[in-house]
Amino acid sequence: RGERMTQQLCKAIVAVSLICVGCHRPDVVLPAGQRNITLWHSYNNEETRVFNELLADYQKQNPQIKIVAERVPFDGLLPKLTSAAIANRTPDIARVDIGHIPRLAWGKAIEPLDAFGAEKLLQGMHRIARPVASVKMPGKQTSEIFAIPDQLTTVALYYNKKLMADAGAKVPRTLNELRGMGKFFKQRGQSAKAFAINSSLWWMMPWLFLHNAQILSPNLDKCLLDSAEAVAALAYLRYLYTDGVEAGAWLSGAINPDQGFMTGRYAMILSGPWNLQTFRNIPFGVSLVPGHGALRSASNIGGSAMVVFAHSEEKQESYRLLQHLVSEGVQKKWIAGTGQLSVNTAANRALAASLSPELNIFLEQLDYAGARPQLPGYDALETIVAPYLYAALDGSLASRDALSRACADVEKNLIRPNR
Repeated sequence: RGERMTQQLCKAIVAVSLICVGCHRPDVVLPAGQRNITLWHSYNNEETRVFNELLADYQKQNPQIKIVAERVPFDGLLPKLTSAAIANRTPDIARVDIGHIPRLAWGKAIEPLDAFGAEKLLQGMHRIARPVASVKMPGKQTSEIFAIPDQLTTVALYYNKKLMADAGAKVPRTLNELRGMGKFFKQRGQSAKAFAINSSLWWMMPWLFLHNAQILSPNLDKCLLDSAEAVAALAYLRYLYTDGVEAGAWLSGAINPDQGFMTGRYAMILSGPWNLQTFRNIPFGVSLVPGHGALRSASNIGGSAMVVFAHSEEKQESYRLLQHLVSEGVQKKWIAGTGQLSVNTAANRALAASLSPELNIFLEQLDYAGARPQLPGYDALETIVAPYLYAALDGSLASRDALSRACADVEKNLIRPNR
């Protein structure tokens, strides 16, 4: 299993590296003095409408620039980029999941943006933007900025107001309060469970961070999941399940948290702003993830970012476009057009009153968000760790034993082969 995992990871990195092989721009006949920028994105219908308006405004202000924007399905983007490289049709800019940035950077497919002024640009964004957009390359002492985030998201606590009221329970503000939620639902004879969780590593991050646990060392050369803090986090979740607070929504064949929340089976779940419309028929509220000790809250981070390809002939103009798109004035138009949060902190502050109360909770939750490890094999990390998390939650392995085995597997099959 370990050898196959290593081979798969190496193949993935090599495949992305193909993006740089023979990656010249196709010949395009343009009017004299006009510059061509190609951009691939994965926005939804409403986002695409607003994004196209923003691009049209930019072209009016810069008639020498022609932007060719193509909408690409989110799930198929990386394979499409690889195919485009082989056909010498890689775009200048692409919008990618933030989890793909390290892989593209290590594969030397994308351009570091520090020299263009990215450090200063990110100062106008939320503080989490810098670690999300940065990658520490092999042999380098410091990290470099390889992306400009265009959308940052996180998860907070959704709760069903009616189910909570029927159980006589208040929204928990701390892990201790969450731990005591089961009794309210048991005493009132409620058929619903108080809480439901997902068990993948990404969804585990809020609980790890609440216990001051980390996944990998800063240099990405050591697994830290076997720490006492990480063991305590997993043991806490195991207790929630055995005490009847958590519904076992992570079990194979169980109803997942989102579906169970919509059908009234679960009173509380962690989820993101992408479900605000999905849950619109439920009397729900949103609160910060419960805190622990000195930590008022904690959460994980997701989202997407724009990258500039290393063999683009329009690197400077591409960066200039990205700089414009994340500026305060443009991001105010984005907020007004989509009703979503912005990556620009000044734009969020200026239009906070127009955001829904729930979105403002997510905006606050970002202040307590932590980034995933900036590792090119992050998908492999998830795959390696997932069975051990499951075994600890269902009691097949003690939390300490499960995480020790997980770290040994991560060290052997992911970290050592890529040092």
